[in-house]
Amino acid sequence: MKNIYLDYNSHTPCDISVIKAMQDIWSQPGNPHSDGHSFGWNKQTLVSDSLTTFANIYGCFEEELLFTSGATEANNLAIYSGIPIAERMSPQADTILTSHLEHKSVLNPLEIAASKHGLKLLYVDIKSDGVIDLKDMQTKFEQNKVLWVSCTMTNGVIGTNQPIYQVAELCRRYNAMLHVDASQAGYLDIICHDLEVDFLTLSAHKVYGPSGIGLFYSKHLQHPEFMPMISGGGQQDGLRAGTLPVPLIVGFAEAARVLDECKESEALRLRELRDTLLNGLNQALTVRVFGDLDERHPGNLYLAIENIDSMQLLNNVQPHIAFSLGSACDGLNREYSPIMKAMSVPKEVAECTFRICIGRMTTVQDIHKAVEILIAEAKRLS
Repeated sequence: MKNIYLDYNSHTPCDISVIKAMQDIWSQPGNPHSDGHSFGWNKQTLVSDSLTTFANIYGCFEEELLFTSGATEANNLAIYSGIPIAERMSPQADTILTSHLEHKSVLNPLEIAASKHGLKLLYVDIKSDGVIDLKDMQTKFEQNKVLWVSCTMTNGVIGTNQPIYQVAELCRRYNAMLHVDASQAGYLDIICHDLEVDFLTLSAHKVYGPSGIGLFYSKHLQHPEFMPMISGGGQQDGLRAGTLPVPLIVGFAEAARVLDECKESEALRLRELRDTLLNGLNQALTVRVFGDLDERHPGNLYLAIENIDSMQLLNNVQPHIAFSLGSACDGLNREYSPIMKAMSVPKEVAECTFRICIGRMTTVQDIHKAVEILIAEAKRLS
């Protein structure tokens, strides 16, 4: 029996066009930073063309972009390099705002940076629909001198889209810097200059590109306080040392191009498959979905089957169905999820929750088979 992959929030397999775009580059000689011969020039051209693709898709200038090893490095770079810049520009401000919707690669660096710089770290409330509470955010702006805001564009666990343009407007009104993790937001329009964001991060392996490559946007790259995290080689104008992985960059650019062309039709298809799965489960089980069903990643469902322990369910359907209890970075952590706690979901209900995410390679047949297996196993466990 074919094993069914329903964990696309964790990792998307490379699109076939991405594999083809990278294929011949692996065997080509030349370092993109070797500017004395044609082999280096050819690699430089591939990197330059990819930067043009990214700048056109994400609405920014090429010189505002850096390549990183992924969104985790990019988020760390945004926080550790950005907060000193924010302090220089707003020396009286002393507060960071974020929420438990953020990935650990945002929350952990924020905690470290807040401690290092003597700043307050406040968490904005999350509403019951899995969306950040803008009223609470505004109240925190009014009651504090806010320096910095980190707000995800699409949460990677419960899948909800966040009102990022309204958050950006609040940041402009109160003169705070905004950092956006957009790694899970591939099906939204990400236009950096329209958003007027200060820092934004992306990851290739969330959009059918290769693992190991990310993209970092900032309009502050030339600020004298911008501090590279990796030094030593002078690459990328001295802002991030290390030889650029040209095949990964080209693959990422191709993945971004393909998704940019098909995201509306693909999002519609994913929502239809997601609804087919949910409707199938609802016919035989008592299912609760967490988060707004419309404003979310189109393939994502974060749900609970009544009185069914999600870890036991996951273990029992192996190896036939792959889904997860939450972020891959959390592993099989059974601690009371901060997101569920913030949404006032009781711990006993939270222990029944799990994440399913449908993707480009998912078929209708996969969905029907997954529904059949999940229903059978849930009934056996009940």
